[in-house]
Amino acid sequence: MSKGKSSQTTTVTIPEYQQRQQQELYSAAKGLAGQPFVPYTGPLVAGFSPDQLRAFEATRGLFETGMQYDPLTGIQQLAQAPTPTVGQVPSLLQADIAAYQSPYQQQVIDVALGDIQRQADVAQQQAQERAIRAGAFGGSRSALLEAEAARPYAEQAARTVAGLRQAGFEQAQRAAESDIARQMQMAQFAPQFELQARAQQAGLLGALGGEQMQRLGLLGGIGAQQQALQQQALQVPYQEFQRALAYGPQQLGLLQAGLGTPLTSQTVTGKQDVGLGGILGGLTGLAGAALMGGINPFAGLLGGAGATGGAIGGVSTAQMGLSDKRLKKDITLIGKEKGHNIYTWKWNDVAESMGVNDPTIGVIAQEVMKYMPEAVVKDDNGYYMVNYAAL
Repeated sequence: MSKGKSSQTTTVTIPEYQQRQQQELYSAAKGLAGQPFVPYTGPLVAGFSPDQLRAFEATRGLFETGMQYDPLTGIQQLAQAPTPTVGQVPSLLQADIAAYQSPYQQQVIDVALGDIQRQADVAQQQAQERAIRAGAFGGSRSALLEAEAARPYAEQAARTVAGLRQAGFEQAQRAAESDIARQMQMAQFAPQFELQARAQQAGLLGALGGEQMQRLGLLGGIGAQQQALQQQALQVPYQEFQRALAYGPQQLGLLQAGLGTPLTSQTVTGKQDVGLGGILGGLTGLAGAALMGGINPFAGLLGGAGATGGAIGGVSTAQMGLSDKRLKKDITLIGKEKGHNIYTWKWNDVAESMGVNDPTIGVIAQEVMKYMPEAVVKDDNGYYMVNYAAL
């Protein structure tokens, strides 16, 4: 593969008007860059509102009042309490029956005896009257009459007292039996009642513990809000510190922007002998530059295609170049590159009328079409174009 030799002279100039603009821009940028760093000294963090502070105090009060009792200790005491058992109940033989007798029993007996006594007095009075009528008053006969008259009432009084006392005793006995039965029933259910009471108390203690945990969570939430506010207050000076650190590079950037990149005029003079090895690479490079820059290096070679390219046969026109043999004259073979014949030529009058004047070195489309037809397409005028990027 052959390489060409070249020599060239490049002259770069900056227009005078642009020099003045650049100097003015740099001066302005230098003035901006020389400004000192001014930190912000105003408030950046809002404190808590009065309502929030009152809510904090109320929450602390709830927490302190809820922590005055230790529910865990109460639950432990309930758990360690002995298991309740059925208590001892006295039998009827051990009961004091007199304690169950009515305190008015003697009064009832006294009233009944008073009634009997009045009846006895009436009967005795009648016996004395009979003795007087019989002329036996004051003697033994009179005493016998009075005794016989009083005897039924004495017997009635004895029976009444005995009956009342018996009735009082039986009533007291029934009351004692009922009380003992109630005590036995209570003794049987007492353990169950005790366990139920302990369970209720444990539930209340557990609820109290839950309430304490909730209030502890509220207090923790207050602490988190206060910590966040303090962290924000610490973050503000740190952010200002970061801004101060970035101020220098920022001002330097202003100077660099003020310098800018001037628009230059460039003149290149010289000559170059191109070797065969650079021909296809140069044409392909032109096509690649067209794809990246949106400029068609083969504008004027494309006939009806636009300068920024369209698409022919699914291939961007920016990658295509007219290379139809019918538009060329003085065709000369100068070598091979990557298996392709490389020619030089001049464009004929038809090509020049179409505005085609370069390139004047490359391949012949009709020849490439024989072994790589996918690299050749027709333009709107019916002339062949070659996709140099595919070669």
